[in-house]
Amino acid sequence: MAAGPYQDRSLLPGVLPAEIDLAPSSRREPQRLVAATLTLAVGAFAAHRLYFGTDVKVPIAYGLTFGGFGVLVLIDLAHILFTKDLKAYMNNSKVLMWSSERSDPLTPP
Repeated sequence: MAAGPYQDRSLLPGVLPAEIDLAPSSRREPQRLVAATLTLAVGAFAAHRLYFGTDVKVPIAYGLTFGGFGVLVLIDLAHILFTKDLKAYMNNSKVLMWSSERSDPLTPP
């Protein structure tokens, strides 16, 4: 079997054809470009978040605060441009899309 980036992964043991992503970079980059353009054009009204499939509360929060007074829009743009995988932002219903879930719940002191 040949090694390297052009190796046919369907020949590898334990790899099912459904698990193989044939063109990940060709699908990712236009998506990143569209999201970045939407962020620059109408990011204050969460157009980029609607493109990613967010909940209705997020555009309302962005619209009322004009994108967190521009701060949230700039942070979103940085994450869109510099994050390797945008899957974490898809269908994300949090207003701060980059925030992570807490592993331990908050408890009163």
